[in-house]
Amino acid sequence: MSTVPAANVENIDKFAHLAFYGIFSILWFLYLRNKIENTKKLFLVVFLLSVSFGIFIEFCQSTFTENRQADINDAIANTIGATIGLIIMSFFNRRVKK
Repeated sequence: MSTVPAANVENIDKFAHLAFYGIFSILWFLYLRNKIENTKKLFLVVFLLSVSFGIFIEFCQSTFTENRQADINDAIANTIGATIGLIIMSFFNRRVKK
């Protein structure tokens, strides 16, 4: 594998954060949509769960590990990913109600 050139894409991990938290928020939405009837409350709960989890993970990285550190840019990417996931679910939710 040492002969395979490395892909040096700056901040590639931020795209992983976006994708993970987008999917994470979609899965939370799908799980909770039959448990929380108020749509606005559902979106708020899913957003707060996703963002809180992302911040918690960043905190744990800085507190409980020696080789990892918290990164505010990761937390921002997590929040953007969660928002994108909820925007997708907003479109899906409108189409299902029609």
